[in-house]
Amino acid sequence: MAPGEVQPLVFRRFMTSPFEGFKKAFPAEGSFRLDGARVAEELRKKFAVDVPESVVHFWRDVGWGYFGDRELYVFGGESGSRDSLLDWNSKDFWGEMFPAPKDGGPLFLAETCFGFQVGFRWEGGVPIGILLDVDSLSTYRPAETIDELLTQVLSDREAFTDPVLLREVRSRLGPLPAGMHYAPIVSPLAGGSMD
Repeated sequence: MAPGEVQPLVFRRFMTSPFEGFKKAFPAEGSFRLDGARVAEELRKKFAVDVPESVVHFWRDVGWGYFGDRELYVFGGESGSRDSLLDWNSKDFWGEMFPAPKDGGPLFLAETCFGFQVGFRWEGGVPIGILLDVDSLSTYRPAETIDELLTQVLSDREAFTDPVLLREVRSRLGPLPAGMHYAPIVSPLAGGSMD
């Protein structure tokens, strides 16, 4: 392989899913299957950006909805309490923060229970995995590629969520209601804390 070239995920008959680590780390809670090819085409039409094949396979294999006791929400269709994947990525505030996806801006695929946005963006012809902390408006690159993010990073349930903080928050606030995420009363960006 040439430098910077992405090794594609290989799906073979009778091979276990490359997303088994994700499924073990984040058991599904009423998730729904998604026609990944159809959604990828809708995103391509709307945002003029290609969707990596690994994301299409992820949607087909894993689906969308809540996972891991609501620690992670994967965007897909409309649920009544959440926007669809297309609607979420079409929000005006994304355009105020980032360039359009066709110009290297992100497409967000999932949200953690603390509101971190998980997604990808294209950089030099490679789809990289990204994470946005909405409280500090900081972006991170937790994986070199979206493939690595989906198959390796998200095989660790604690990759983006501090389990001690989550236990404390759940003990005070209870289970996460549908359509919500836990957030500090005053954002750390404005001088607040995670207390």
